[in-house]
Amino acid sequence: MKNKLPNKYLSITSDVSRLLLLLLFILNSLQASAQEDKREKIEAMKVSFITQKIDLSSKEAQVFWPLYNDYSDKIQALRKLKRKDQKSTRLDIDALSESEAEQLIDNEIQLKIQEAELAKEYHGKFKQSIGAKKVAKLYRAEEDFKRELLKQLQNK
Repeated sequence: MKNKLPNKYLSITSDVSRLLLLLLFILNSLQASAQEDKREKIEAMKVSFITQKIDLSSKEAQVFWPLYNDYSDKIQALRKLKRKDQKSTRLDIDALSESEAEQLIDNEIQLKIQEAELAKEYHGKFKQSIGAKKVAKLYRAEEDFKRELLKQLQNK
């Protein structure tokens, strides 16, 4: 014998399901928003840190920051591709065929080459905009910022 619920209970179950689905959607959106807020906060901290360390004049800053932001966007796009490749290969490497493994490592090397070419291109642009000495300070400031950020994350 089939157990049939009255229509009013089915309606309530349907409403609860919709509410749960909506709640999950909202939570997912909030989590994505929180991650974006964290990224923006870290980026703002980085800009402040670098600005303080390399001591740009207002004229230098007007030329440098648009270049640096363009470079950062391009590097982030490459790193996103790299993460996507790495995520897809978190599978068992032993399960890959020889040609699939070759494609995987070739892609990784190609992304590293593209990243290095981008760094070389913008290195010249940075030197033209702020001079070699401040570019050297920039590279040191970027490394110092990474260390500070890691230190803060470890202390949490």
